[in-house]
Amino acid sequence: MRMRAKEWELALPFALVGGAAGWISAGVLASPLVGVALGGKQEVAALCAGVIGGLIGALLPRVVAPRQAWHGRGPTWACLAALVLPGGALAGGLIGRITGWNLFSAVSGAVNGLICAAATLPICAAVLEAALRAERARLGSIVAGSDRRAVWQILAASLSAVTLAALPDWPAARLAEARAPALVEALAQCAWIAIGALLLADAAALARDLRRAADAEEPCSPDAIPSGAAAPLVDLGLGDEVHAHVARGDAYRGRDRASLLVVGSLAEAHAALEGAVRRGVLCFALGAAVLLAHRWAAGDSAMGLYREARCARGHDPSCAPAPRRHRAANGPRGVRPVSRPAKSNVVIVGDRH
Repeated sequence: MRMRAKEWELALPFALVGGAAGWISAGVLASPLVGVALGGKQEVAALCAGVIGGLIGALLPRVVAPRQAWHGRGPTWACLAALVLPGGALAGGLIGRITGWNLFSAVSGAVNGLICAAATLPICAAVLEAALRAERARLGSIVAGSDRRAVWQILAASLSAVTLAALPDWPAARLAEARAPALVEALAQCAWIAIGALLLADAAALARDLRRAADAEEPCSPDAIPSGAAAPLVDLGLGDEVHAHVARGDAYRGRDRASLLVVGSLAEAHAALEGAVRRGVLCFALGAAVLLAHRWAAGDSAMGLYREARCARGHDPSCAPAPRRHRAANGPRGVRPVSRPAKSNVVIVGDRH
């Protein structure tokens, strides 16, 4: 009987997505460039969004799995949106009610939470898609382990990319207008390290486990799989064929015996692990680019762009004197100054004729 990896838990991944999204979105909404919420709500936002995200992740497999079995992947994304969007509105309403203590704060918080939940919906969809892909391999197999690592790798890469929303907080912190996003940068660093560790695990599985499985070249019947520990068993996870590495007997050892049994298709497993390594390399490069972006945002060039953005929005008082000097030199707005002819110093005494 083929046991598929049908039991997938998303409570912890969705709790991490909710906590990170709550912290970052609260900082973005309170930044001087946006300014639609009050500052100092990041801890409460991370707590509320993390708890609600964990509840959504725990409920999602129980809602999606029966519908997917009967209707395929189509209704899966509708179920995801039906849980994430109201969950974001609920988290935003709780945050507004806790920090604002009035109905208007709760309503505005629910609207902001709905918008932020819509922004994080692609991340939740990517994590759910990785979890659904993990159903293809048998439990405990090499490919199943790689698919489980893929869920966390995609989650780490998505969280790393989300931290880019906090880049304007670096120049704002230098002007004492916002909190420095040091914790957000630490999240990006941890995500980058996790991506690298998972990439090394996939590369090791590709180089070590599949090379070991490639030694089994002689096909055999599935009935040859031992129930005990007569021979080591390597399950690739994809395919049903069975191959064995046979140790030839001699005059002293007697008949031939199987020293290794391999279940599954080596070509399919090799393709799956190669795809996992390529994905890991891309995610690792993305994490490195995000960290470089954070270091750039803390520099002087980002400060200049931030000041220009504040001037364009009229948030910087130092930009006001220049337009006033321009209007003083050119007269009131809408009135063109009249140029008078210069007076001549030549006096005409009379006509000689």
